[in-house]
Amino acid sequence: MNLLVELKESLTDAVVSRAAYYVDENPDKTRIALEGLIHTVVAGLMKRTTTEIGVNQLYNAIQKGKFDGQLVVTFPELIRDPEQTNRLAEQGSNSISHLLPAMKSAIGLAISGYAGIKNSAAITLLGLVTPLVLGTLNRLVIEKKLDADGLAVLLADQRDHLVETTPERLLDRIAEGLNIQQLLAVGVTPAKRTGFAERAPIPERQRFLPEPEEESNGSLVKWGVGALVLLALAGAAYYIWNNTQSYSSENEQEAFSTEFVDSTAIPPTDSARLRAVNSVRPDSAASTTLTSPAGASTTALAAYLTNPQLPAGKSFRMPTLDFEPGTDRLKPAGTATVEALAALLKNNPTAQIRLVGYANDAIPPMGNKALSINRVLAIKNQLIRSGINYIRVDAIGLGTGIKPGDSTAIGKPRLKQVDVKVVIK
Repeated sequence: MNLLVELKESLTDAVVSRAAYYVDENPDKTRIALEGLIHTVVAGLMKRTTTEIGVNQLYNAIQKGKFDGQLVVTFPELIRDPEQTNRLAEQGSNSISHLLPAMKSAIGLAISGYAGIKNSAAITLLGLVTPLVLGTLNRLVIEKKLDADGLAVLLADQRDHLVETTPERLLDRIAEGLNIQQLLAVGVTPAKRTGFAERAPIPERQRFLPEPEEESNGSLVKWGVGALVLLALAGAAYYIWNNTQSYSSENEQEAFSTEFVDSTAIPPTDSARLRAVNSVRPDSAASTTLTSPAGASTTALAAYLTNPQLPAGKSFRMPTLDFEPGTDRLKPAGTATVEALAALLKNNPTAQIRLVGYANDAIPPMGNKALSINRVLAIKNQLIRSGINYIRVDAIGLGTGIKPGDSTAIGKPRLKQVDVKVVIK
């Protein structure tokens, strides 16, 4: 099912008009903001279900919280009454603060910039959209008899709908604001709960906690404990950051600044050494690369992988990884190149790569960012079908290669290519 479509069906003209009046904004801009918030909240909850804690919190909020399926039915009437609207917006704001900690401000900025409305209006509309989303999920949980894991799977299944239907300029804002570039590029793997039956239920008073800036003054003891917790979390976060690869905007910048190698060019010495390698490994991908156009595209990569003296980190442009215009369907030469790449990875079992895609030929309503993501995922899926472990292949789509609002990009080409970066040799 497409949850995004179902949620947007609740945004009738009457609902949008009343919401616009409530936040004192233009109705057309308010509709853009409300629809954008639906995409953003679903994306945020989708990310939340990638951790066990997130799965449990979301399920508790939906099953035992303040919003049920009946709220969706009564929503148009509720926002007719200013007092009811105030109460609904406040409850929704508290819920989103609990489910997506520290994300409310980022969402407000993303939507205000996207829809051209005040930041305060975007935050208020977020408070109204959240009950609508949670109420709809509550109804689906009851109708489909979903447990927490089933709910997580339902949200994970929205990833393709999110990429395909979200306007490109909003998708970029969501990806950056919620830090979900990885989920959009490689898909969503919902967490599985372990030992949930033995856990004590979450007390009612622990739900719907306000954001830190909204808390009332507490005792010194509470502040002291809070400070210790924050220090512990900061230490853990630093350790994770320092020991794992991130898919933040820093990595995205890295994709632009990496030294590239022409995949069809190779020094004679490396070529000779590669032929020597092929002579002892007749089944290698490199032997294919020397006899076919698709193989020629991976020749330099093969030489690089088999040279232990060269450090990891180089990227190789793959001209034959080409697609039918405006689609994620590989051309025959592209399919052959992926097969050669799969064979090469099999012969270098420790290697890990990152596919970096660019597109400039998207056909509306799809944007170039979404198309570039779909294309690298198509390559990754073919590699997986060829027997390559999905963990060995990262995938990032960067649209045209020009960030929105980048004034320095004037005159820069809008890229259409796929690069292969060697992350680990």
